[in-house]
Amino acid sequence: MKHPWNFLSLLLWVTQLGLSLLFPLCFFLILAVRLQQRYELGTWIVLLLGLVGFLTSVSTARSCIRSLRKAAEKASDQKDPPASFNDHK
Repeated sequence: MKHPWNFLSLLLWVTQLGLSLLFPLCFFLILAVRLQQRYELGTWIVLLLGLVGFLTSVSTARSCIRSLRKAAEKASDQKDPPASFNDHK
């Protein structure tokens, strides 16, 4: 392995993607259950906020994947600097 930081960077991206997928869905579902219990609402609130949480997770995942793709393209575009006059063989 050339650079150990690349592995850590990839691990951080995977962790960020996982949290981006999981947190909004869990947050909205917990909120829906609390609202349902506190105000005696029907199951429609769980379905509605579950859908909102799912759509938020999808949106966040798309933006996270877009950022990861942009970072990968930037890393692959880096080329070795051209040889200077004295470095020619």
